[in-house]
Amino acid sequence: MKTKIALSLLAIASTITFAQVESTEQLVQNIEQDGVVTFDKAVVEVSKVDGVFATSATTYYSPRVWVRGYLESFFVNPTNGNQFCEERGHNQEVTGSTIKCGEDESSYANYDWYGKAWTKKSTGSKNQCYQLYSTIKCQ
Repeated sequence: MKTKIALSLLAIASTITFAQVESTEQLVQNIEQDGVVTFDKAVVEVSKVDGVFATSATTYYSPRVWVRGYLESFFVNPTNGNQFCEERGHNQEVTGSTIKCGEDESSYANYDWYGKAWTKKSTGSKNQCYQLYSTIKCQ
């Protein structure tokens, strides 16, 4: 049996299980510690396994990352997707993410794996859809 729970809190730690949250104060401390990636809303899929509820996947809506003091949408690619998910405490991005189109002559976030940091990357002016994450699904 799957139950979907909509969480509207910004930057809530998606990997917190019900048993780990002992108080509201602890939950607030977990929220305050986050700061690299953010989102507008998260939908957490919860499944009952052997009598215990556990998160199976989480979908983040309007995911963004901080780059030089600004929140930026980021390009769709395996490195960016997995990095966002890892920074949220997940193992990886899974099938189910959706895209939106970025604009010409704009710049968006891209994760520099060698430099271990989010950077800005220009789109150029090719009159095409520059794929950005609209939602990202992590597990």
